Amino acid sequence: MLPASPCDGDPATSPAKDGCGVFVARRGDDAKDGTREAPVRTLQRAVEKASEPGGTRRVYACAEDFGEAVVLPSGVAIWGGRDCSAEAWTWGGVESFTRIAPAPEKVPLTVEARQTSMTSLVFGVRLVAADATSPSGSSIGMIVREGAAVEVVSSEILAGNGADGADGEDAPSVRAPDGVPGHPGAPGCVADWTEGAPPVVIVCEDGTTSIGGAGGDGDVAAGGDGEPGAPAPEAGSMERGEGGKGGAMTCTPGEMGDGGEPGANGVGGGTGLEDRLKYGSISSRGWQGFSGQDGQNGGIGQGGGGGGGVGANGQCRPVDPQGGPSGGSGGGGGCGGRGGQGGGYGGGSFGIIALHAHVMVDKTDVITGDGGHGGNGGRGQEGGRGRAGGAEGRISRDGTSYLACAGGDGGHGGKGGHGGGGLGGISVAVARVDSSVHLTESVTWAWGEAGAGGLGGAGDPKDTTAKGENGRTAPLWDFPELVVPPQ
Repeated sequence: MLPASPCDGDPATSPAKDGCGVFVARRGDDAKDGTREAPVRTLQRAVEKASEPGGTRRVYACAEDFGEAVVLPSGVAIWGGRDCSAEAWTWGGVESFTRIAPAPEKVPLTVEARQTSMTSLVFGVRLVAADATSPSGSSIGMIVREGAAVEVVSSEILAGNGADGADGEDAPSVRAPDGVPGHPGAPGCVADWTEGAPPVVIVCEDGTTSIGGAGGDGDVAAGGDGEPGAPAPEAGSMERGEGGKGGAMTCTPGEMGDGGEPGANGVGGGTGLEDRLKYGSISSRGWQGFSGQDGQNGGIGQGGGGGGGVGANGQCRPVDPQGGPSGGSGGGGGCGGRGGQGGGYGGGSFGIIALHAHVMVDKTDVITGDGGHGGNGGRGQEGGRGRAGGAEGRISRDGTSYLACAGGDGGHGGKGGHGGGGLGGISVAVARVDSSVHLTESVTWAWGEAGAGGLGGAGDPKDTTAKGENGRTAPLWDFPELVVPPQ
């Protein structure tokens, strides 16, 4: 049987011994050796010295405040709450803690496996995660990463509130660009053949194109047909935007173009997913929720069809050219409105996040704050207006007119969809992915309120599809893992 090590002992009753640990106090200096008489100043420096090859693998920490985020390798112990005014640096008792409280969005303590499978010990430590301040930011007391093992004893883990998600940006409040008017048809009796009014072409910001169909030609005996507007409402369908028919002495005008389809509203964050999936996922970087989807852009309006042309049929003077008047081209359709952006998810509040790890908690309070509210979705933009078709060409003589046919009006652009609201933030004492977590009966926990899901861009709380799911609260919750690509 091996003799007992002089460093063995219970952190609640054993004194701190030189040679058994690295000493850290706020009065210290990181350039020092880390002995009781020459402590280092920061916890991270103490942990680094303790984890060096041949190091003590223990840190004796004064019951003081340390404003830093600490990374603890497996197998290194922090004996916190030491009474540094006492010669033996003994534990100061149940209300004596080493307080680790970094800046917002920083995790007070992260335990990593590194190259050892040994178990870390955290004793007499109060981990304080500040309220998150960045949109969708979370407050996390401790992360235990893959392969690591840790025991948390006689400590406190206090997580703050998650931050609200950012509201999705509204699309422009002014309408999308309108179409352009069609060109008028040419008069008769000025040429032997009269070309129909040329098409008008509108190209919107998103690259979609609306074309007002060309007008039908005017000829001596009979005019030509007008061209259809584009884009067609459906493949092979020309119920709207059809070109007018030309004829000998009569014609038909172009049909009005179809309106663009409205863009679909974005789906709210977490909506439609099963419980196991709707509340986000965990990676080595923490928790990630679901933002609302962006609203889709509205469809461009169809251009109107061109009007038909007619023949002159003796309406011209014998000395004039004998071409009939031509049809006007269709008006251009309005551009589709842009969709509103989805709202960001509300940040969460977590005591411990364990990712493929082993965690034991004893005689410890785990307290979390409120989840942040999901951001509201942005509003979609109104579609542009379609413009009028071009006027018909004509022959006017002695107060009477002999007319070709006008182009059809362009269709209005579809309204852009509203963005969906973001998932509300969650408040969970222990969140895990494929981890062994043992909480003894002496552990107490409390948690705050779940964050409300953000509203869709229309602002209707009854629109359950566009509204983000409300967050949830739980003492222990199993999450799916989010695979994060390497940076």
